[in-house]
Amino acid sequence: MLRLAILIAAAVTTQATAFDLQGHRGARGLAPENTLPAFALALTIGVTTLELDAGLTEDGVVVVAHDRRLNPDIARGTDGRWLVGRTRTIRELTFHELGRYDVGRIRPGSEYSTRFPSQRRMDGVRIPKLEDVFALARKAHNNEVRFNIETKLSPRAPAETLAPEPFARVLIAEIRRAGKALGRRLTRPSQQKCNAVDLGAAKERPALLGTRNSRGRQSDEPGGSRALHA
Repeated sequence: MLRLAILIAAAVTTQATAFDLQGHRGARGLAPENTLPAFALALTIGVTTLELDAGLTEDGVVVVAHDRRLNPDIARGTDGRWLVGRTRTIRELTFHELGRYDVGRIRPGSEYSTRFPSQRRMDGVRIPKLEDVFALARKAHNNEVRFNIETKLSPRAPAETLAPEPFARVLIAEIRRAGKALGRRLTRPSQQKCNAVDLGAAKERPALLGTRNSRGRQSDEPGGSRALHA
Protein backbone atom coordinates (compact mmCIF):
# COMPACT_ATOMS: atom_id res chain seq x y z
CA MET A 1 0.00 0.00 0.00
CA LEU A 2 2.87 2.37 0.84
CA ARG A 3 4.46 1.72 -2.56
CA LEU A 4 1.17 2.49 -4.28
CA ALA A 5 0.81 5.71 -2.31
CA ILE A 6 4.34 6.78 -3.27
CA LEU A 7 3.65 6.09 -6.94
CA ILE A 8 0.47 8.13 -6.79
CA ALA A 9 2.30 10.93 -5.01
CA ALA A 10 4.89 10.93 -7.80
CA ALA A 11 2.10 11.32 -10.33
CA VAL A 12 0.75 14.25 -8.36
CA THR A 13 4.15 15.94 -8.56
CA THR A 14 3.95 16.04 -12.33
CA GLN A 15 0.22 16.70 -12.58
CA ALA A 16 -0.53 18.76 -9.49
CA THR A 17 -3.80 20.12 -10.81
CA ALA A 18 -5.08 16.77 -12.03
CA PHE A 19 -5.40 14.90 -8.76
CA ASP A 20 -5.71 15.77 -5.08
CA LEU A 21 -4.11 13.05 -2.96
CA GLN A 22 -5.78 13.21 0.45
CA GLY A 23 -4.42 11.44 3.50
CA HIS A 24 -7.64 10.25 5.16
CA ARG A 25 -7.41 10.83 8.92
CA GLY A 26 -3.72 11.29 8.22
CA ALA A 27 -2.64 7.93 6.86
CA ARG A 28 -4.75 5.54 8.89
CA GLY A 29 -3.97 2.57 6.72
CA LEU A 30 -0.40 2.85 7.98
CA ALA A 31 -0.52 4.72 11.31
CA PRO A 32 -3.07 5.43 14.07
CA GLU A 33 -5.88 7.57 12.70
CA ASN A 34 -6.02 11.32 13.32
CA THR A 35 -2.75 11.33 15.25
CA LEU A 36 0.48 13.24 14.78
CA PRO A 37 2.35 10.09 13.63
CA ALA A 38 -0.31 9.56 10.93
CA PHE A 39 -0.14 13.15 9.71
CA ALA A 40 3.66 13.13 9.74
CA LEU A 41 3.68 9.95 7.65
CA ALA A 42 1.14 11.41 5.22
CA LEU A 43 3.36 14.44 4.69
CA THR A 44 6.32 12.15 4.09
CA ILE A 45 4.37 10.19 1.48
CA GLY A 46 3.57 13.44 -0.29
CA VAL A 47 -0.17 13.96 0.14
CA THR A 48 -1.55 17.25 -1.14
CA THR A 49 -4.33 17.43 1.46
CA LEU A 50 -4.61 16.27 5.06
CA GLU A 51 -8.16 15.12 5.76
CA LEU A 52 -9.07 15.25 9.44
CA ASP A 53 -11.94 15.62 11.89
CA ALA A 54 -12.45 18.29 14.52
CA GLY A 55 -13.96 17.97 17.97
CA LEU A 56 -14.14 20.27 20.97
CA THR A 57 -13.23 19.48 24.57
CA GLU A 58 -15.01 20.64 27.71
CA ASP A 59 -12.45 23.42 28.17
CA GLY A 60 -12.77 24.66 24.59
CA VAL A 61 -9.73 23.04 22.95
CA VAL A 62 -10.14 22.08 19.28
CA VAL A 63 -8.88 18.53 18.93
CA VAL A 64 -8.58 16.07 16.08
CA ALA A 65 -10.95 13.15 16.58
CA HIS A 66 -13.40 11.34 14.32
CA ASP A 67 -15.89 10.17 16.92
CA ARG A 68 -17.97 12.24 19.29
CA ARG A 69 -17.26 9.65 21.99
CA LEU A 70 -14.03 7.84 22.78
CA ASN A 71 -13.90 4.90 20.40
CA PRO A 72 -13.55 1.57 22.27
CA ASP A 73 -11.80 0.08 19.24
CA ILE A 74 -8.86 2.45 19.56
CA ALA A 75 -8.90 3.99 23.04
CA ARG A 76 -7.20 2.52 26.11
CA GLY A 77 -7.26 3.85 29.65
CA THR A 78 -4.34 4.50 31.99
CA ASP A 79 -4.40 0.82 32.96
CA GLY A 80 -3.72 -0.15 29.34
CA ARG A 81 -7.11 -1.82 28.96
CA TRP A 82 -9.53 -1.16 26.11
CA LEU A 83 -12.54 0.94 26.98
CA VAL A 84 -15.86 -0.88 27.13
CA GLY A 85 -19.51 0.07 27.08
CA ARG A 86 -20.82 3.57 26.51
CA THR A 87 -17.78 5.84 26.65
CA ARG A 88 -17.53 9.51 27.53
CA THR A 89 -17.88 12.20 24.88
CA ILE A 90 -14.99 14.42 23.85
CA ARG A 91 -17.15 17.34 24.99
CA GLU A 92 -17.29 15.95 28.56
CA LEU A 93 -13.52 15.84 28.95
CA THR A 94 -10.94 18.57 29.38
CA PHE A 95 -7.91 18.34 27.14
CA HIS A 96 -5.84 17.22 30.12
CA GLU A 97 -8.32 14.43 30.85
CA LEU A 98 -8.40 13.43 27.18
CA GLY A 99 -4.63 13.03 27.30
CA ARG A 100 -4.99 10.10 29.68
CA TYR A 101 -6.23 7.89 26.86
CA ASP A 102 -3.90 6.11 24.46
CA VAL A 103 -5.17 5.87 20.85
CA GLY A 104 -2.13 4.25 19.25
CA ARG A 105 -3.49 0.73 18.77
CA ILE A 106 -6.55 -0.97 17.31
CA ARG A 107 -8.40 -3.46 19.50
CA PRO A 108 -7.30 -6.96 18.34
CA GLY A 109 -10.10 -8.94 16.72
CA SER A 110 -12.26 -5.88 16.01
CA GLU A 111 -13.78 -5.22 12.59
CA TYR A 112 -11.64 -2.11 12.40
CA SER A 113 -8.54 -4.23 12.95
CA THR A 114 -9.38 -6.50 10.04
CA ARG A 115 -9.86 -3.49 7.77
CA PHE A 116 -6.41 -2.06 8.52
CA PRO A 117 -4.02 -4.94 9.21
CA SER A 118 -1.02 -2.87 8.05
CA GLN A 119 -1.62 -0.03 10.46
CA ARG A 120 1.39 0.28 12.75
CA ARG A 121 0.52 -0.32 16.39
CA MET A 122 2.01 2.25 18.77
CA ASP A 123 1.97 3.10 22.46
CA GLY A 124 1.79 6.53 24.06
CA VAL A 125 -0.15 8.16 21.22
CA ARG A 126 -2.67 10.84 22.21
CA ILE A 127 -5.51 12.71 20.55
CA PRO A 128 -3.81 15.92 19.30
CA LYS A 129 -4.85 19.54 19.23
CA LEU A 130 -5.68 20.95 15.81
CA GLU A 131 -3.01 23.59 16.34
CA ASP A 132 -0.44 20.79 16.71
CA VAL A 133 -1.32 19.48 13.24
CA PHE A 134 -0.85 22.95 11.77
CA ALA A 135 2.47 23.22 13.62
CA LEU A 136 3.55 19.85 12.25
CA ALA A 137 3.08 21.07 8.68
CA ARG A 138 5.05 24.23 9.44
CA LYS A 139 7.86 22.22 11.05
CA ALA A 140 8.02 20.09 7.90
CA HIS A 141 8.36 23.34 5.91
CA ASN A 142 5.34 22.26 3.91
CA ASN A 143 3.61 25.44 2.78
CA GLU A 144 1.52 23.76 0.10
CA VAL A 145 -0.42 20.99 1.85
CA ARG A 146 -4.10 21.76 2.27
CA PHE A 147 -6.49 20.83 5.07
CA ASN A 148 -9.89 19.19 4.67
CA ILE A 149 -11.52 19.60 8.09
CA GLU A 150 -14.78 17.89 8.97
CA THR A 151 -16.76 19.10 11.97
CA LYS A 152 -18.07 16.16 13.92
CA LEU A 153 -21.60 17.31 14.64
CA SER A 154 -24.86 15.43 14.21
CA PRO A 155 -28.49 16.56 14.47
CA ARG A 156 -29.20 13.08 15.83
CA ALA A 157 -27.00 13.67 18.89
CA PRO A 158 -27.05 17.41 19.62
CA ALA A 159 -26.23 16.94 23.31
CA GLU A 160 -22.92 15.24 22.53
CA THR A 161 -21.24 18.33 21.06
CA LEU A 162 -21.32 22.07 21.30
CA ALA A 163 -24.10 23.63 19.18
CA PRO A 164 -23.14 24.30 15.53
CA GLU A 165 -22.80 28.09 15.78
CA PRO A 166 -20.46 28.30 18.80
CA PHE A 167 -18.59 25.24 17.52
CA ALA A 168 -17.99 26.96 14.18
CA ARG A 169 -16.89 30.18 15.88
CA VAL A 170 -14.30 28.38 18.01
CA LEU A 171 -12.97 26.43 15.03
CA ILE A 172 -12.73 29.48 12.80
CA ALA A 173 -10.92 31.36 15.56
CA GLU A 174 -8.41 28.49 15.76
CA ILE A 175 -7.86 28.63 12.01
CA ARG A 176 -7.34 32.39 12.14
CA ARG A 177 -4.75 32.01 14.88
CA ALA A 178 -2.85 29.67 12.58
CA GLY A 179 -2.44 32.50 10.08
CA LYS A 180 -3.99 33.88 6.93
CA ALA A 181 -1.75 31.84 4.64
CA LEU A 182 -2.94 28.61 6.17
CA GLY A 183 -6.57 29.73 6.03
CA ARG A 184 -6.34 29.92 2.25
CA ARG A 185 -5.29 26.25 2.16
CA LEU A 186 -8.52 24.85 3.58
CA THR A 187 -10.75 22.86 1.29
CA ARG A 188 -14.38 21.78 1.23
CA PRO A 189 -15.17 18.11 0.50
CA SER A 190 -16.67 17.53 -2.94
CA GLN A 191 -20.47 17.56 -2.99
CA GLN A 192 -20.63 18.10 0.75
CA LYS A 193 -22.74 20.61 2.60
CA CYS A 194 -21.29 23.05 5.07
CA ASN A 195 -22.76 22.65 8.52
CA ALA A 196 -20.97 25.71 9.87
CA VAL A 197 -23.37 28.59 10.31
CA ASP A 198 -23.24 31.72 8.21
CA LEU A 199 -21.07 34.08 10.22
CA GLY A 200 -21.59 37.06 7.94
CA ALA A 201 -19.89 38.19 4.77
CA ALA A 202 -17.63 35.79 2.88
CA LYS A 203 -14.53 37.66 4.03
CA GLU A 204 -15.46 36.76 7.61
CA ARG A 205 -15.44 33.03 6.82
CA PRO A 206 -11.95 31.74 5.93
CA ALA A 207 -13.20 28.27 5.04
CA LEU A 208 -16.17 26.03 4.44
CA LEU A 209 -16.25 23.24 6.98
CA GLY A 210 -18.00 20.22 5.53
CA THR A 211 -19.41 17.22 7.29
CA ARG A 212 -22.01 15.59 5.10
CA ASN A 213 -22.58 15.16 1.40
CA SER A 214 -25.70 16.14 -0.52
CA ARG A 215 -27.45 12.98 0.66
CA GLY A 216 -26.66 13.63 4.29
CA ARG A 217 -24.10 10.82 4.57
CA GLN A 218 -20.80 11.01 6.39
CA SER A 219 -17.79 10.57 4.12
CA ASP A 220 -17.12 7.14 5.63
CA GLU A 221 -20.72 5.95 5.19
CA PRO A 222 -21.91 4.07 2.07
CA GLY A 223 -22.42 6.58 -0.68
CA GLY A 224 -20.32 9.25 1.01
CA SER A 225 -17.33 10.97 -0.56
CA ARG A 226 -14.08 9.00 -0.45
CA ALA A 227 -10.51 9.89 0.40
CA LEU A 228 -7.40 7.76 -0.01
CA HIS A 229 -6.37 6.02 3.22
CA ALA A 230 -2.72 6.37 2.16
